[in-house]
Amino acid sequence: MGRKRSGRMTAEERRNLIVRTAIGLFARQGFRGTRVKDIADRMGTSDALIFQHFPTKRELYDAILDEISTRRHFKDVEEVLYYAPSYDLEDVLIRLSLWFLRKDKDEETILRIVLYAALEQDDFLQELVDEHYSRIVGYVAYEVEEGQKTGRFRPGDPRAFARDFFAGLFGLAVMRQIVRDSDYGREEAETAARNHAQLFLRGLEKR
Repeated sequence: MGRKRSGRMTAEERRNLIVRTAIGLFARQGFRGTRVKDIADRMGTSDALIFQHFPTKRELYDAILDEISTRRHFKDVEEVLYYAPSYDLEDVLIRLSLWFLRKDKDEETILRIVLYAALEQDDFLQELVDEHYSRIVGYVAYEVEEGQKTGRFRPGDPRAFARDFFAGLFGLAVMRQIVRDSDYGREEAETAARNHAQLFLRGLEKR
């Protein structure tokens, strides 16, 4: 017979628990409103144990980035972006928008974290955007630039346009999932995604 596993957590399990606990508290209280002691109290442990795994708050932020980056997947969109021999740009932008507007617990937590970071003007926000959305922002920027070359889209900074696309999506998601504004939430996610993508493309077109 194999040896029974003790009830004690491994160092990796304890580290993961700290990260998950911190994510939940940051999403409810913000970064400035959450102390290491709050994380320790929620776990029923000591500050010293938290610092043992994360000597600085910066290291804890980095771990949170890694954690939420693994939660967000857009494999169906990636298949279109990188593997399909041909595709319609509007369809891809609708898929990206729908992926962003999906409703689930993890997604709402991430939105709250980003919102707190923006309100508190935390450098964490920029790092999160760069880490989290760089590939798809780069893709949208590339497509905008290609459209500019053919004369379909108006002049301007393609990457700035791409960031505007996701900034609009973020605002829409916050109104639907955090504020729960009825004016924004009455549409199905599919309809909201289509409207956002079409408005974005319309705004890029030359007059």
